Amino acid sequence: MRTTSLLSVLTVFSAGLLAAPLTASGASAASDASAVEAAPSCSVRIPARIAVGSPYQAVKVTLAPDCAAAGVIDAYWTAYHPTAGGTAFAAFEAKARTGVVDVYDFDPLGHWSWRPSGAFGKDFKPVKQNYLASVVKVSSWSRLTATRAGRKVTLTAAAARYAASLDRFVPWAGASGQLQYKAPGATRWIPLKSVKTTAGGRYTYSYLMATTRDYRVYFPATGLIWNIASPTVRK
Repeated sequence: MRTTSLLSVLTVFSAGLLAAPLTASGASAASDASAVEAAPSCSVRIPARIAVGSPYQAVKVTLAPDCAAAGVIDAYWTAYHPTAGGTAFAAFEAKARTGVVDVYDFDPLGHWSWRPSGAFGKDFKPVKQNYLASVVKVSSWSRLTATRAGRKVTLTAAAARYAASLDRFVPWAGASGQLQYKAPGATRWIPLKSVKTTAGGRYTYSYLMATTRDYRVYFPATGLIWNIASPTVRK
């Protein structure tokens, strides 16, 4: 639901609380200030990290318990992108406490600021709402294979990232990452070799190692692509 007229109406009702009125003496009424501090509120829970890996996905969102405590019946939030403006909408109606946000691969990537668009209780009374943010990037995946010939261990990494223009995953060319290892049973990963993938999204490295180790390849996030670590292989 992204209708401009509805958003404009909801925005009016979701305006912030007015300052406490002044008394005849010019001082702010303490009782009014206390009422503002104790005003009911409604909070939404939306993932801080949204990964786009398909043409469409339904991102699950929920209302916090304070919404029920405040008697909220309908609540709305709108996601705003710094340059694209209103991008997505979270709606909870008829006392719903769970919902979905429609995310499409043509939606703008980057920082989304979720702002209140109205929360209402009985008699259409507005309720204060929270603000929050999400970071939206495309998904990635990685794989590592390992072979051993005597003391020689060969590690082959592969990486891919989602391409919205093609609606599918493609080789992650030129991705910078790191081959890592650890002793079986250990928890800390140790850098082994820096990685930069080929045009086909692959990288191969061989070295001599007599003992058995666990290996993985890790690619950190970029401005538009989420980070990923491969499943662990032992060789």
